[in-house]
Amino acid sequence: MKTDRLLAITLYLINRKKVTARELAEHFEVSLRTVQRDMESLALAGIPIYTDRGKEGGYRILDTYTVNRHYFAPRELTALTSLVGRLNTLLNHAGLKQTEEKLLSLARDAQPQKGHDTLIMDFTPWGLDEGRRRLFQEIHRAVENNQVMAIQYAAPDGDITHRAIEPLSVIIKGSSWYVYGFCRLRQAMRLFKVSRIMQAIPQPEYFNADVHPPYNDELKQTGDPRPKTLFVLRFAPSARGRITEYYDADSLHFMPDGTIMGFFPFPEDEWVYSWIMSFGPLVEVLEPPHAKARIREWVTALSRTYGTSLQTLHEGI
Repeated sequence: MKTDRLLAITLYLINRKKVTARELAEHFEVSLRTVQRDMESLALAGIPIYTDRGKEGGYRILDTYTVNRHYFAPRELTALTSLVGRLNTLLNHAGLKQTEEKLLSLARDAQPQKGHDTLIMDFTPWGLDEGRRRLFQEIHRAVENNQVMAIQYAAPDGDITHRAIEPLSVIIKGSSWYVYGFCRLRQAMRLFKVSRIMQAIPQPEYFNADVHPPYNDELKQTGDPRPKTLFVLRFAPSARGRITEYYDADSLHFMPDGTIMGFFPFPEDEWVYSWIMSFGPLVEVLEPPHAKARIREWVTALSRTYGTSLQTLHEGI
């Protein structure tokens, strides 16, 4: 533990011109006396650390001292540093902080500073407020500590369930974050979309992660036992930008008149109909007949709600 802290302190000093003993104590959550002993240990180990006394005093390391960086090319270091730094901004994780410090020390002066980063990896969802950020951090800590969590989970149809889960992994898949773990309510391994977790409370109970299977990338495809209905949809040409956000162009059919045909096997739930309705008059349901009738019912209900005719939308369905 002490050896790891000494390495972390060395990297921390490399990345800064000067730091005070109090700053080190707060950052590494140790006492001022421990900081002093650590500085003495580093000096005995031959690390070129200097102490400036007085009001503007602090610890600093010889400017030319660095860590061997030959294992990484400059571009690799820049990409890794950006990746870990932005991930740490979201999760605020102690292990990621130390990794970021190590990478910063390796990347320092590795290449000339450019005006623009050529690769930016930002895992923070749009519109993330502090409450949701804390939820991300609580979930990640529970995963790290093998700690049971009580969650309030909203299904796509709006149904709210209260569950106890044993979280094993935090996963980013596409543009969404998930928690993989064992659901005690369903007695099965599940993927929970973080955006649907309304509340997550760590419990004073811990579990053995080794009794559960590791995450398999096929879980999402094979883990949904619900029967699927084939939806045949026709999209207006102006919907191309949106529909290709969800589906690759190779899986769609582009017709001579500019319309786009899609054949989608969906579990038939509220999410599917909400997704279809989100396209408004830019989509027409061709099959199945009962889905077309249901959309018509929604349009009629919208007309009553807003007290106005939605004839254009109605005709497009």
